[in-house]
Amino acid sequence: MKLITKTGLNFISASIFFFFIGSLGGYYFIRFAVDKMFNNELLEAQQKVESQNNYSLTYADVSVDTLRLTISEDYYEFTDTVMQQAGNENYDFYRKLTYFKPIDNIHATRFTIIRSTAPSDLMVMKFTLMLTVFPVIFFLILYLVNRASTKYSLAVFYDTINKLRAFDVNKDNRLELMTSDIDEFEQLNEVFNAMEKKIKVDYERLKEYTENTSHELQTPLAIINAKLDELIQADNLTEEQIKSIAGLIETTHRLSKTNQALIFLAKLDHRVFADAEEVSFNEVVRKQLENLEMLIEDAGLRIKLVSTASLRAHMNQSLAHTLIQNLLKNAIRHNIPDGHIHITIDDKCLEIKNSGLVVSYDPEKLFGRFKKNSQHPQSLGIGLSIVKRICDISAISVSYEQKDAEHIFRLNF
Repeated sequence: MKLITKTGLNFISASIFFFFIGSLGGYYFIRFAVDKMFNNELLEAQQKVESQNNYSLTYADVSVDTLRLTISEDYYEFTDTVMQQAGNENYDFYRKLTYFKPIDNIHATRFTIIRSTAPSDLMVMKFTLMLTVFPVIFFLILYLVNRASTKYSLAVFYDTINKLRAFDVNKDNRLELMTSDIDEFEQLNEVFNAMEKKIKVDYERLKEYTENTSHELQTPLAIINAKLDELIQADNLTEEQIKSIAGLIETTHRLSKTNQALIFLAKLDHRVFADAEEVSFNEVVRKQLENLEMLIEDAGLRIKLVSTASLRAHMNQSLAHTLIQNLLKNAIRHNIPDGHIHITIDDKCLEIKNSGLVVSYDPEKLFGRFKKNSQHPQSLGIGLSIVKRICDISAISVSYEQKDAEHIFRLNF
């Protein structure tokens, strides 16, 4: 829920509550004032009637009778009643005064005086309607003005959100935020500007450190590999020494490949592969199958390629080849003897399905760096991380699914 909607709902809820309380209070206040007015009129009429010597000479809306009643002092009460109008079937509301005046110990005179409240009821109804309509119009106007004012005030906030969303630490453009006459927004902009500077400085330092570390490792690794190659060719080595040197050579080769993979990931993070063009994934798959033909034959795998349409995407050509190569290598490495790899291509999706052992993978962690299968310790655990990073920067959705003894990777474009 947006902030402007939330504040609007809070305003409406509070307005309805106070409007209801105010309208109810206003109605009862008017009703009380009108009843008091009628009570005074009835008391005046009662005094006029009582001042007459002959009670029978009274008004049409006054009745006087004598009844057996024991009271020690005058007593009166006010009530509301409904009576039928003379000459028709309509009913009106009346205010009634019932007054008892003692005659002796066992008799009392009862005065009953009524007044029609129809005119005042109409006035109360009109006034209540006014109390209802005018506040509703007022609160509606106030709500619209408040919403427009809030929306105008939050324009700076939404502009900041959009610019932060579009912010890319790899680009040279600065984070130019809209100025505001609201102190809190200006403080927020100052914090974001300071954060941007710190992020860029830290990023450049990390980028430089990563590049320097990776490149500086290449030379020592190359020297170590060269020395080990010379050493293993010596004539006076025992079989145990040859095994130890071979293990060292394999370890340094793995370290070199890991370093190269990390350099490649750093380049992906730094958006070095910015050039994009129209890439045919049908052609990329065909080319990579040719390049990996020897690995496929050595593993004894059966390849099935089904292409129902041309799949094209706008991305870096080199990254497209690296993406498919890593997925195919993963399918080869994690396969079984006499297994298969099925590749399906249509105009929106590329699917690579390979046979393999049933394993417990967490799909959320599968694309993490150094995520290895314990049954393939020679794997670096970086290939799928590279796949995920390429997909992220190329707006491609990658997913993994294990169905029975098959592992399925899908690229959705």
